[in-house]
Amino acid sequence: MKNLSYLYKDQAKQILKEDALLVEQIARNYPIDDYQKVFKDSKTRFNIIRTDGKVLYDSKKYLDEGSMENHSEREEIKETMETGAGFAVRDSATLGSVMAYYSKIFKAKDGEEFIVRVSKSYSKSLSDLREVLLYQLGFFILLNLIIHLFYKNYLKRDMYRKIETIEKFLESGESDKGFYLGGDQWLLRFWSVVKEWQKENIKNIKKLGIEKRILNQVISSVDISIILMDKKLNFILKNERLEYLFENTKKNYIEGIKHIEIIKLIKTAIESGKDLKEDIYIPSLNKHFFVNIKKLEENEQYLLTIKDTTGNKELLDIQRKFISNISHELKTPLTNIKGYTIALEDAPESLRANFSKTIMNNIEKLENIIGDFLNISKIESSNIVNLNLVHIDKIQKNISESLSGIVKKKNALIEYKINVLDPNGYMNIDLEKFTTILKNLIENAIIYNKSLVPRIEVTIYEIVGKYKVVVKDNGIGIASPDLEKIFERFYRVDKARTSNIAGTGLGLAIVNELVKKCGGKVSVTSKEGEGTSFVFTLLK
Repeated sequence: MKNLSYLYKDQAKQILKEDALLVEQIARNYPIDDYQKVFKDSKTRFNIIRTDGKVLYDSKKYLDEGSMENHSEREEIKETMETGAGFAVRDSATLGSVMAYYSKIFKAKDGEEFIVRVSKSYSKSLSDLREVLLYQLGFFILLNLIIHLFYKNYLKRDMYRKIETIEKFLESGESDKGFYLGGDQWLLRFWSVVKEWQKENIKNIKKLGIEKRILNQVISSVDISIILMDKKLNFILKNERLEYLFENTKKNYIEGIKHIEIIKLIKTAIESGKDLKEDIYIPSLNKHFFVNIKKLEENEQYLLTIKDTTGNKELLDIQRKFISNISHELKTPLTNIKGYTIALEDAPESLRANFSKTIMNNIEKLENIIGDFLNISKIESSNIVNLNLVHIDKIQKNISESLSGIVKKKNALIEYKINVLDPNGYMNIDLEKFTTILKNLIENAIIYNKSLVPRIEVTIYEIVGKYKVVVKDNGIGIASPDLEKIFERFYRVDKARTSNIAGTGLGLAIVNELVKKCGGKVSVTSKEGEGTSFVFTLLK
């Protein structure tokens, strides 16, 4: 029994260890402020704890961490501080049940050490253990009863028979002693078989536990909803994907599935007696799904799988729009270049310079368009953020060099106000992304500006865990209806479309994507004729 107890504990510890490693990998890539968003659908309960025992985050008691007591005296936390990892099974006063805990130390990106602790109910394991014990007790009680009856009804008679035989042997003078020893060997053999059976039984229990855990992990890890129904169309098995499609308390598919579109499809498959695969759209969710229904002939069960294909549909729409916009954006400058090149051949000398200048302007526009396309493609294909300590002077130098032409042409004035915590003026940023964000915002502030002296004020200051940047200008401003759309790809306000201002409509989309990649947010406030102010944050 002790072996079984250790077995169940080892299984619980291994499962929690794997969960802790998964949580650690995800948590390392996100700040604590984003944990609730990242882990909101997670069924695993876990805590992020400082090494002094203070709970920083609890996935099931989000926002109540401040009221939780210090965990430094918890058994598993003590073991973690001593050995790097800890495991304990104990009663939980908070949850009112027996819980298994596994905790380990991990380092965040900034090098600070934290403890991730994962927990799960151990009551089911104890119940299983008691059930195994009950079966074993029943088996040995039955075994003892059989032995007793066997002894009473056979061995006892056999003993009398052997005594009578011995008496006859003695009376006849025969001395076949081997008979008596050989006759009792079956009992030793019987116990040997029982012991071997017990060993095999323990191995089988362990093997079944591992196989069950692997199967559950496979079913839970796939990105589709898997449902197995019996011949009466009641749910036998269902993973936790796409839970919003189901009523968890109901067993029959008609009551258990919320949306009539899926129910009709299942009915069609049952009535036709054929497997069915079909794309459906659910208007109430504004989502697309691929549904696959297959009948398992051997046991008259039905396997239903549902995959959310909304993302794929949206991606295809984006790709179509992207190609359409590329064609439109490239067509205009190419047409201008072609037209003015043809006209240049027969143009008088007085117009040649203007025609050449127009051609060069359109070539420059083509270069800008292609550059923006390449930038947005590069941003989407990579999630890597290369944080390094960069001096403020280098940032200003990069901006100055990249915008020197337009600054000189427009007679623009850029003013920096910088207040960072590092006394030597260093910032922990991805230089390339940060420079691109500032360049696009400052360039827009200069382009969309009718002042004789465009003034751009860049304010950078550091707050806990992040940098906040404000780019303010004295330009033409943005009308209120356009403010919600300016970060969309290829969007340009009507004034920009009808003017001679060059642009692809990708500049602010690039800004928005880069800010998100760096774990921040961007917002804008503006008033027509009075200028615009962009504010964005970046994680350190």
